[in-house]
Amino acid sequence: MFLRELELEEFRSYRHLDLRLGAAGLRLVGPNASGKSTLLEAVAMLATTRSPRTSSERELLNWTSGEEYGVPPFARVRGRYSGADGEGEIELRLQADPERPAALRKQVRVDGRPSRSLDAVGRLRAVLFAPEDVGIVSGPPSGRRRYLDLNISQLDARYLRALSRFNRVLEQRNSLLKSLQRQRVHPRDPMVGEQLAFWDSELVSNGAVVIDRRCQIVASLAQRAAERFGQLSGLGGLELSYAPAIPLSERMLAGRAPDATAEAARDFAAALDASRGDDLRRGVTLVGPHRDDLVIRIDEADVGAFGSRGQQRLAIVALKLAEIDVMSTLCGDPPVLLLDDVLSELDPAHRSLLLSVAGGLGAQVLVTATESRDVDVTELAALPLAHVGIGPTLTIS
Repeated sequence: MFLRELELEEFRSYRHLDLRLGAAGLRLVGPNASGKSTLLEAVAMLATTRSPRTSSERELLNWTSGEEYGVPPFARVRGRYSGADGEGEIELRLQADPERPAALRKQVRVDGRPSRSLDAVGRLRAVLFAPEDVGIVSGPPSGRRRYLDLNISQLDARYLRALSRFNRVLEQRNSLLKSLQRQRVHPRDPMVGEQLAFWDSELVSNGAVVIDRRCQIVASLAQRAAERFGQLSGLGGLELSYAPAIPLSERMLAGRAPDATAEAARDFAAALDASRGDDLRRGVTLVGPHRDDLVIRIDEADVGAFGSRGQQRLAIVALKLAEIDVMSTLCGDPPVLLLDDVLSELDPAHRSLLLSVAGGLGAQVLVTATESRDVDVTELAALPLAHVGIGPTLTIS
């Protein structure tokens, strides 16, 4: 899979850009704050419909845009791609809402037609490496859950729909729990069961899909990540495991349960029932996939708590390479590989290993650096070189 064309309009610092790309990819060199990362951010957004750099999409707009047309500020990202399933086009349009200053209108178009975000995710697949990814290892569980969700959503539309529905139901159930908490209702009062029944059923049916798919993908990632870590470090010892907030069987955790979704539903329903009293006292749902974690260890020690910065960095590189392996296997072609100023974070030996492994994947590579010497290497010699200047300006040599 590769991106053929990237068009930006009023996206962050870019007033307009129309960039044609070859199947091999592109090297982007320029000073900090010149707009290199913005290009990779735009590609990642086409894959997931969400920015990997901010939770506030208002930051993506050029706030001087629209003035000459008398319309609210806006931004647009469009990409044309080719893959094993053929060619396609994805477009994201963002515009400030003049009636609600804090709000943003977002429109997604697939092949020129309006579409839901749920139906656009994963048509173009991409894996992003960025220096801040080390936070996946060292940061809170929410970051690791988000990593899993973005990864699996590009592979499985059913997962994304179930996750979206689960989050909406969770919000409604928590609202009801807070109301019952204020009323000091006893957990076994028949009214509690009657009011929670529908939300519990919806939570379980959608949560079971999420749990099942996470178990399967983490099991696949664990095997590939261990292999990639061995390549990068010359050592073994990297372990990846799913840590669910409810008890699951070993076969579920290994991704080998014969009727996994049904088994996950039974386990989740039992855990939810057992937790009802605590849920009512706290006014929040205490068990479920929204409390899960991804555990990353080296030689049985938690990398986030006890690993060196170098070990954390190599663990993330191995995890991301494993992500590419899994996507390539399940989808029939590799995703676009986005390397955002990560080469300077690695020593020469590990940098060469990463690029050698990446080159063997056959993926389109878009790589950024502040210094030409970081990308002036044999493994990247086939990629055109673009210089990005403040403005931003982009010149391909």
